[in-house]
Amino acid sequence: MMMFTKFRVGILPLFFKLLMLLVFLGSCKKTAHDVQEQPEPTPAVFAYEVHCDFCTITYNDLNGESRTVRNNTGKWNFKILEKTPSNLKLSVVTTLPSYQSIQAYILKDGEVVYGNLGYNRAEIAYSTVNGNGTSSFGSYNPSTSPGGSNQNGGPSSSSSVCGAKNKSGGYCKRVVAGGGRCWQHR
Repeated sequence: MMMFTKFRVGILPLFFKLLMLLVFLGSCKKTAHDVQEQPEPTPAVFAYEVHCDFCTITYNDLNGESRTVRNNTGKWNFKILEKTPSNLKLSVVTTLPSYQSIQAYILKDGEVVYGNLGYNRAEIAYSTVNGNGTSSFGSYNPSTSPGGSNQNGGPSSSSSVCGAKNKSGGYCKRVVAGGGRCWQHR
């Protein structure tokens, strides 16, 4: 009987270790309902957005071809839905010679990623691969004389409007001397 007791005592720690190993291995298994599949990332939707009165808009479409919209009045936008071209280009020119403001932007998923507000003309090129761009906007010059100076006799200066997108979905219209963003949107 003594030998049977020694046998039972020697098996107990081994049995306990084996039981712990089975519990540990069983707790590490993932069942089919525990594994969650990652959703496919949705592709970014790029768009052009322009606010102007009496202007001509030229832009690159989905295939990279140049398209023109003539005599636009008010807000205009164009979404690029299927595939994103690597380079986006937008050109806006007012059709009237008088001073007009132009807001020209490149949007990504509804948010402005590039653009600004200028006067009478705007040229924007944006690389969707690198996430950077170049732009050229016309600037507002207060009434100047033919000699290039304002009516006070000093040299003419240029100003632009801030153009930053605000919470209400509009754009800041503060005039900034020398261009750039206003004090609130720096």
